[in-house]
Amino acid sequence: MVNGIQAWKMNNLFKKKKKYLYLITPSELLTKRLPLKKYLIILNKVLKTKKIKFLQLRLKNKSEIQILNALKKINLICKKYKTIFFINDFANEKILKFCDGVHLGQKDISKNKVNKILSNKKFLGITCNNSKDFVKKAIDLKPNYISFGSFFNTKTKKTKYRATVKNINWFKKKFSLPCAAIGGISSENCKKIIKTECDLLAVSSGIWNFKKGPVEAVNLFNKILNKKI
Repeated sequence: MVNGIQAWKMNNLFKKKKKYLYLITPSELLTKRLPLKKYLIILNKVLKTKKIKFLQLRLKNKSEIQILNALKKINLICKKYKTIFFINDFANEKILKFCDGVHLGQKDISKNKVNKILSNKKFLGITCNNSKDFVKKAIDLKPNYISFGSFFNTKTKKTKYRATVKNINWFKKKFSLPCAAIGGISSENCKKIIKTECDLLAVSSGIWNFKKGPVEAVNLFNKILNKKI
């Protein structure tokens, strides 16, 4: 019943035929180039636009202390602007206290993790790459959304899978669950994806590395998503 309630909550976050931005934290986070204090100032400005539906904290090769510290501080900003906050891959009790959901990659899926996430009444997202088999297995775990990718070349993470709009079209004919497109998406290459019934556009470098700055990138994406340009 817990997941049934969560699914209802998630579905009620979406308006029919409307698309939303799902922002992924930059790969440089918690490096000398982008320390947490500097990032929090930038993130506050970005979320203040109130045009980001979801934010995902994605940190690799960091200690639990570093992750937990970042999680707590980012969570406060997400709460302030009512942004749904996910963390990538982690599902222990300490971490689950400070997020709204967990996104699991294929290599990180386990029944134990899924049970922890759902029993703590958190949202669950699952990566399906470009695979119908992964989708069918994911559906059995009762996620709140699935994601396809990578759609384009990306420096954010190494990936050997390439998704296309055909994956989204197939999925939407079979399932009513929300889906996200991810991987190298920018304001310049997203038009084909936007023409599909995809619910979420997951973007990282396309926003953080935008020449005019992340706030301008968010505003531009918002115009594109709302078909104003």
